[in-house]
Amino acid sequence: MNAKTKAGLGLTVGLMLMAGTATARTLTLGTVYGARDVSTQAMEHWNEALSEATEGRWSLSIVPGGTLGGDREMLQQLSTGEIDINLSSPVVMQYVAPQYQCLEAEYIYDSEEQGFAVWRGDIGKAASQAMKDAHGIEIAAVGRRGARLVTANKPILKPEDLAGLKFRVTNNLRSEVFAAYGAQPAPLPLSELYGALRQGVFDAQENPLSTIFSLRFHEVQSHISETNHIWTYNLVLTNSDLMEELGEDRAAFESTLAQSLEWLYTAIDEENARIRAEIEASGSAVFDKPDTQAFRDAARPILAAYAEESCAPGLLDAVDAVTASN
Repeated sequence: MNAKTKAGLGLTVGLMLMAGTATARTLTLGTVYGARDVSTQAMEHWNEALSEATEGRWSLSIVPGGTLGGDREMLQQLSTGEIDINLSSPVVMQYVAPQYQCLEAEYIYDSEEQGFAVWRGDIGKAASQAMKDAHGIEIAAVGRRGARLVTANKPILKPEDLAGLKFRVTNNLRSEVFAAYGAQPAPLPLSELYGALRQGVFDAQENPLSTIFSLRFHEVQSHISETNHIWTYNLVLTNSDLMEELGEDRAAFESTLAQSLEWLYTAIDEENARIRAEIEASGSAVFDKPDTQAFRDAARPILAAYAEESCAPGLLDAVDAVTASN
């Protein structure tokens, strides 16, 4: 090969490498949330903003409704790089950082802002690092999701009203709390819950209002109790290798994600008001105001005992210290 040919080949390879760095990359984002869910809609907003900010170098392929599997399956896919991003709630901590699973617990926060202070502060960063060390997964951002409510085919106004009800739960701690309330808790994938409620296999469940509506639980449950037993959040989880792969586009990735979660913050209020009005107008379910203090009093000793045995040492005290100042 002569010098001229070598030079030409070198130029071609160089151009290919340069083109490779600018090649469009579509990131797969999986979530159990339905396509109509406002949190999924926020990811659609993010896709538009990210694509525009990076001139098409990065975009999202959003796969909603648990099409790729449940939380556990998608976390495995995220860890191996089969998918790039997972939108989920802190309930997934039981799989990837169980020592922090108490961060989504009944009445651990008195307000939504207290939970944000925990998740966006040092405790949340420690939880993210634990996932990164163990599974190559990290928290890219924390967004609003709202309070979790109880649905059933009877009014749930006090813990005793749950006595004997087959109740769908998402983790062991929640199982212990609702067992203390008198329910008969059991796990079930979210994708199977509508059918189980409709057929009477399960009597009751708990979720944010947006999930209740998007998955049509209000069509098969006549009462929605505003227990607000958990302030839950959206965790945008990413494969750690992706964060390195982003290179100079990481700033655009993070800023457009933050903008989309700001949109979501306001949209949650608007969406919940719209959902409530639609449910009330349809007459499919009624909203009940329970005695939340009775639920809180019954939950706290269960949480304290569980945290001492199953969560990071001193975690509950650390959370209480943050919430006391917020």
